Amino acid sequence: MNRSLTLVALRPYLEASLARVLASQITDPQSPWFGAVVQSDDGRPTPHGTAGLVTTGAYLAFAGGELSTETLERMLWAADALIAQQRPSGLIDLPTVNIDSAPDVGFILQVLCTVLELGREVESPSPQWRKLLDRVGDFVRSAAIGMRDGGFHTPNHRWVIAAALAQVEALFPDLDVGDAIDAYLAEGIDVDAEGFYIERSIGTYDAVNNRSWLLLADHREVPEALDAVRRNLTLDLHLLHGDGTAETGLSRRQDYGVRAVPTGLISCYLLAHRLRPTPLFAGAAQMLWDAAEGPGDLTWSSYALLKGSEPGDPATDRLPTDFVLHLPDNGVWRLRRGPLSVSAFRDATRLLSFGHGRAMVRALRIDMTYFGGDAGHFVSDEMAVEDERLVLRSEGRRRPRRPGYELPLGRPVPPERWAEMIALRPLRELAPITSTLTVEEIEGGVALHYRTLDGEDGVATQVVLDFEPGGIWETADTRLQPGPGQVLFLKQGWGQMRYGTDVIRIEGGAYAHSMWAMRESEPPGDSVRVLLTFETPVDHVVRLVGLTTPDAVRR
Repeated sequence: MNRSLTLVALRPYLEASLARVLASQITDPQSPWFGAVVQSDDGRPTPHGTAGLVTTGAYLAFAGGELSTETLERMLWAADALIAQQRPSGLIDLPTVNIDSAPDVGFILQVLCTVLELGREVESPSPQWRKLLDRVGDFVRSAAIGMRDGGFHTPNHRWVIAAALAQVEALFPDLDVGDAIDAYLAEGIDVDAEGFYIERSIGTYDAVNNRSWLLLADHREVPEALDAVRRNLTLDLHLLHGDGTAETGLSRRQDYGVRAVPTGLISCYLLAHRLRPTPLFAGAAQMLWDAAEGPGDLTWSSYALLKGSEPGDPATDRLPTDFVLHLPDNGVWRLRRGPLSVSAFRDATRLLSFGHGRAMVRALRIDMTYFGGDAGHFVSDEMAVEDERLVLRSEGRRRPRRPGYELPLGRPVPPERWAEMIALRPLRELAPITSTLTVEEIEGGVALHYRTLDGEDGVATQVVLDFEPGGIWETADTRLQPGPGQVLFLKQGWGQMRYGTDVIRIEGGAYAHSMWAMRESEPPGDSVRVLLTFETPVDHVVRLVGLTTPDAVRR
């Protein structure tokens, strides 16, 4: 976007968002869902969408936008519809999965409580505005009582609920929610020494966790909260690629493998900067705003700016873009050199990602036709740094009783006990394929040395490089635009994938078999797959280099 992150910049997006949500509101007074917002694919109203109409309209007003009398009236309809969607407990449903859900009402309460917090400060409020705040307050009060003892599913839900209750406690001191907050806080913050929350979700739930703890720090004496949040936010800066997208290869949640700018963190960096001034964090918020294709989470970014956290003159030049980082507890190794971004992983078949600006190898994998499953995958059992080189080691023992063959028991085996009695059978064992992948930094990229150390000879093997779709594939004598899911062989020499001026070059092609889809190899999905193929034993070096060059015809 290349402009300052301010409320003035957010206002047009709030206006557009409000127009979209108003278009999805049910305005037929005869409908049992009158005033609700329909956002789901099944055509039913959702509490989250209905609350979103109220919050988007309110934040447009907070940002200096004009709300017509008609818009305020429709916001009132939405508030009444939200109350109508409450169950007797005071809770709401997430229609796609959770019924009578405390954590889902917690997400709604967090943002509605900010509407009440900021809305009470509006000068000379109109009767409609006061009526709207009363309706929202009615919903919040009844929902908080249900949420207090409503339980949760996932680690982040604990902090969502605790923070929402802390906000409610500040707004409505007469409500008895303090003991519930204390019970959640007694569990302790789940940020480890390296800065990861349990879910390791930079794309989604780091923002949820950090925002919740920052809200708690604003309303409660939680001295350790700010240090934990700062540790995670600092780590997340080291998980960004050169284009501002996040490395999600460690995530345990639905953002795993998703390449996107983590815009949910913008408000977290701003709020953390507000509580403890940190120019680096203000710079991070501005950088994410510049890198994103859209405005991100409008409500929370607006809240952070309204709380007085505009970045001003951010220190974007201090952002970490030149480092090597090994985090052994979580099994990740990171290399950044400006636009170059490399990640390697332990306990995974996705061994490596390699990015240069827009260009990206989503995943490098190694597969073999060796008894299927994890017996035939290079799984990084060990990760170690030796003489400034990273070494991943696969023992080939991840699949029970393979490689090998079961032998007869010499006694009856009832069909219904077949699976149960497998463990009793003697086994003819074969040697697992032990192998290593050594990663060494070279100018502009990395050299990958793949070696098999044990196992049978003549086993078909492949090194898989799955590229983001949309690139142009080039070799010395070929140029084409491969489609999503297409498979290419680099039989010799070099090849490169170009995305505008950003290029990833592969050096060290190999061709020992022509299997397009090796048995039990993970399919490419919408990636463009480049294969280097071998037979064991293997001792081969592949170089990946990032380049920035014009797409010019050489004469």
